[in-house]
Amino acid sequence: MPRRLLLSAVAAVLASAPAIAAEIAVPAGGPGSVALTIHGDDTALVRETRAVTVPTGESDLAFPDVPGTADASSVRLAPAGDGAPLVVLERSLAADVPSLRRLLELSVGQEIGMLVSDQGANAPPRRATATVLSVAEDVILEMEGTIRVGLPGALVLDALPEGLRASPTLLATVETETAGPRTLALTYLAGGLAWSADYTLDLTTRMDGADLAGWATLTNTSGRTFQDARITLAAGQVATASHDQDMGGMMMMRAEVARAAPMPSAPKAEAQGGLHFYPLERPVTLAHRQTRQVALAHAPAITVATRHVVPATGHPGLYLDQGAADSPTHAARRLVLTNTAETGLGLPLPAGVVRVYQAGPDGAPRFMGADHVDHLAIGGEAVLTLGEDFDVTAERRRTAFSRLGDRLVETDHAVTLRNGKLDRAVEVRVEAMVPGDWEILSESIAHEPESAHRVVWTVPVPAAGEATLTYTVRTKY
Repeated sequence: MPRRLLLSAVAAVLASAPAIAAEIAVPAGGPGSVALTIHGDDTALVRETRAVTVPTGESDLAFPDVPGTADASSVRLAPAGDGAPLVVLERSLAADVPSLRRLLELSVGQEIGMLVSDQGANAPPRRATATVLSVAEDVILEMEGTIRVGLPGALVLDALPEGLRASPTLLATVETETAGPRTLALTYLAGGLAWSADYTLDLTTRMDGADLAGWATLTNTSGRTFQDARITLAAGQVATASHDQDMGGMMMMRAEVARAAPMPSAPKAEAQGGLHFYPLERPVTLAHRQTRQVALAHAPAITVATRHVVPATGHPGLYLDQGAADSPTHAARRLVLTNTAETGLGLPLPAGVVRVYQAGPDGAPRFMGADHVDHLAIGGEAVLTLGEDFDVTAERRRTAFSRLGDRLVETDHAVTLRNGKLDRAVEVRVEAMVPGDWEILSESIAHEPESAHRVVWTVPVPAAGEATLTYTVRTKY
């Protein structure tokens, strides 16, 4: 066949072939088009609405500006409301975004432009061309007949290399029998969004009441800014799974006591499926690499209880080893919160850090300690360990040891408690861990069993005074 006829035949075949459909961009919606449900384990459910006009049949949609941490396998795409059916045939996530290193990697073996300032101090930079030879370790260029290491100027490209996108983009091939404008609901899981609870507790002077203020600290490292998003916070443990691959603080301090700084309204908890959800009333703009705080809980006048505890030593030698000894220790300072309506609480509190303050003589708050609390359901109790009490000490002594048999011993013990507070008496809970099969033969104060091997005595200690607890234990091991 003559060459002219062959070219004509090829042209006819190409003309009769269906045209390759152009990719249809589906830009992000405006403020309020995104809703986030943020869990505390760096996972969020993102739901957004976007508008697009689709043709009949198959079309390729591109959803730019999704987080780079989006999980493409979790994507759900459907018409919002009662729109015409839309079938999703394929979907993928194109997260290859520009960076200097990536631009050079994709330009290996190709010419690039450079703005080089080598014409003098006052001369503008000139544009030169160079061929990228390698970026394996250093940048190696062939430029103007020489081999150069490193970039001699600013990189200039006429267009992005193929496959590179300005932002992470979700791609979907869809099919519909009805053309026209659509509002699509796009839902997916994404990492890089998290929240945690931070509480402040301002104690009264008598340390029997407090003002509780809770804030949710939101963090965004997803790579995307969310404008005026509707946010719901999820509290509770939720299981996640992956294919052997993980998806890619601000401390709240106040200069005055809580009663001097009114709290904004807090969200109401909604229980569902073993979790609690807290929808925020106001939309929130959460920029990439930003941390923000929103009001979470407020209980202006709650009842608390203070507790001094001498913790158990935890080793059995005090009861079984003839040469065992113990050393003096300070009592731990603890604060007990009971989550009931009677104490002024009665609302589910997500896990978080509680920082405790008390006003000093000048009225300014003083930091008294902090502790982490787990999720606290209504009716539950949280015990905060704030540190040691400077004024309350304990000295344990074993005063007698008798071996009654091959695996049977009897020991006498004394715990001397001293209270250096001049203005008030304290009650100290003395804990003990007793091994084996045990029996308390005598004691100066009745004990309370807490578990199979843990017992507690509550000992009153007068102001500027001391008290001694004595007991005898028979242990079989």
